[in-house]
Amino acid sequence: MNRAGIIFILLSIYILAAFGWWTYAHYRSSKIIYEQQFEQLNNLSYKATFDLQGAADEELYYDTLEMKKYFNLHYPQLELIILDKYDPLRNFMIKPSWDSFLKIEKSYQRKVWMYILEGVVMMLLLFWGILTIYRSLRKEIGFKKRQSNFLLSITHELKTPLTAVRLYLETMRKRKLDETQTAEIINNSLDEVDRLQSQVENLLLSAQLDSNAYQLQYQNVNLSELCSEYLINFSRPRNLEGRLHLAIDEQIILKTDPSAIEMILGNLLTNALKYGGPQVEIWVKLQSNNGEIVLSVTDNGPGISENDKKLLFNKFYRSGDENTRKTKGTGLGLFIVRHLIELHKAKIMLSSGDPKGTRFEIKFKSDAK
Repeated sequence: MNRAGIIFILLSIYILAAFGWWTYAHYRSSKIIYEQQFEQLNNLSYKATFDLQGAADEELYYDTLEMKKYFNLHYPQLELIILDKYDPLRNFMIKPSWDSFLKIEKSYQRKVWMYILEGVVMMLLLFWGILTIYRSLRKEIGFKKRQSNFLLSITHELKTPLTAVRLYLETMRKRKLDETQTAEIINNSLDEVDRLQSQVENLLLSAQLDSNAYQLQYQNVNLSELCSEYLINFSRPRNLEGRLHLAIDEQIILKTDPSAIEMILGNLLTNALKYGGPQVEIWVKLQSNNGEIVLSVTDNGPGISENDKKLLFNKFYRSGDENTRKTKGTGLGLFIVRHLIELHKAKIMLSSGDPKGTRFEIKFKSDAK
């Protein structure tokens, strides 16, 4: 656990302990006040007893009626009990009235419940606040880790084609090459430039998607033809003949942005190639069903862990450590896929293949606008 996590835990324990002590202190204070009020009633009873005896000695009243009138006027919270009807002015007992006792008791119970409820509510709010801060802290730490991985990967992804192009140019400068060798080097250089351009475009696109600046250019598209042509073009340079299986229904029309569909397909297929293994097989299926257009990409690779499934569409996220990872990438592909699908108001679902592998399923509404 890092230093920030330890400080957060210690502060959380201190805050909860301080609030618990505050609640207990208020409860103890209420109990002390309750005991003092009850003791004051008892002391007042003694005082009233001496007062009535003195009043009788001074002949301030001559019968029990005047005695009770005097008593009720000066001590309304007490109760007078006559013990001897033959000598009532001398034989009596004074005690707190039941109503006075109940009033103090109810006040005490009301304060106790108030502190308990306040304590429970505040404890829940504190717990919720601490949990929210903890989640935000974990999210921030995770984001910084992904960002660090991204910087490492993008440095490699940008440096590799630049190094290759530089090497090709130095070869052409230092050596005399025939036309075939020159053409091969130029083609290889153009491939590296295309790769570099693709990475830069992904960076720009992710920035636009993140700031909600990217806009889809809708048009009526024959999705069946678009997917078929793109998949053929994707398959040829990667030698996927026999390993890329298509099941595409004909004449599926969708109002969409064709370039966005190609980016979605390209990223899903590239992801399957990266993580599916050297002999991965990929199935692409497109069909219309009950007012929905379903596009799925499935591979027979090792699959994705449950923990990775939760984070896979996050920006910069890639499983493992960038220093030891063998597969290339920047962690932007599936982030771009998710945002493009959200712009279409569509849904994407990730599940395990049967019996292994990974399946991405996208559902478009056939009347999407």
